[in-house]
Order: sequence, then C-alpha cells, then structure tokens
Amino acid sequence: MIDPYMYPLTRISFALSLCLAVQTGFAGQSSVRPVTGIPFISAGIEKLDSILSNRVSVIEVKKESALTPEEANSSAGKICSCQVLNLASSNYDHRYVVLLAEKKNDGSANAFTVAKNRLQKEKKHLKQMFYDKIQVVSEMQGTGSCKAMFYLLRKADVSLQLYEILNADIN
Repeated sequence: MIDPYMYPLTRISFALSLCLAVQTGFAGQSSVRPVTGIPFISAGIEKLDSILSNRVSVIEVKKESALTPEEANSSAGKICSCQVLNLASSNYDHRYVVLLAEKKNDGSANAFTVAKNRLQKEKKHLKQMFYDKIQVVSEMQGTGSCKAMFYLLRKADVSLQLYEILNADIN
C-alpha cells in the first residue's frame, strides 16, 4: 500500500495549510500584525500603535477672549493658510485634520503663496513618511493668527483636530 503523505505535493500542501491555520490564529480583529500569542512582541506593537495614534492630537487653543493684548496685537500682522485633510494609511484613518501655515504679513502679494507652499511641503512629507492617501477636504486663507482661525473653524465643527501650525517664515 502506498502512503499518501509520501508524495511531495501532498506534503507541501499539508504544510502550507497548517502554516496558514497557525498564522490566522495569531491575527486579531482583522489585523495583519500579531496581537496575541507572543506577549513580548505584542506589548511593543501596542505601545507603537498608541504612539502613532497620538501623532494627530488636539493642541489647546485659547479662546479669542482669553488672548492677551500682546497676542491680539501680534496676530494683526499675520496671514494664515489652512487645509482640512483626511489622512489614511493601512492602519490609520484620521478625518478632518487641520493643517495651518502662518506667515508675517509683509505686504507682498506672494505671502499667501509662500504659506500655501509650506502646506504643500508638509503634505508631501506626510505622504512620503506616514500616510498612503491624503485628501484635501477644504482650503481657506485669511489674515490674522492661525490660532484664531482654528478657533473659528472648531466652533463651526467640533470634530476638527489640529495637526500643526507651521511657521511659513522659515525656509
């Protein structure tokens, strides 16, 4: 009698099906990363996961009434360019993230262009390093500080998250 496990094709297919069954057993919640089974690795992954989740965080912004007179006067000579983004990668999906670029208003016509170019550079960096897909939901530009603009946007939509206020004066 011929043993069916002696054939190479049968042995390889049996080994592959066993490996796939074990691999599926370690994946959790539709995730490709192992979460259970290997405790010292899963703790490191969960820590990294929390660090990456907190990358997009809300920064405390003062209300306009809480601004000091120095802050109110300093915002008069500034312009702000803003983009609301949806950021997505294979592991993360952040909606309505606000990216702002602030520049001193020197009276030149290209000040808004410089601020917008700073936003484009940051988006290029985000796409290159962190996110697969970046979608611009809306854009706006205006005079005044970016903190005040974010406060007005946040008053209109509470779900907005501030990613960063960039300094467009720095090259």
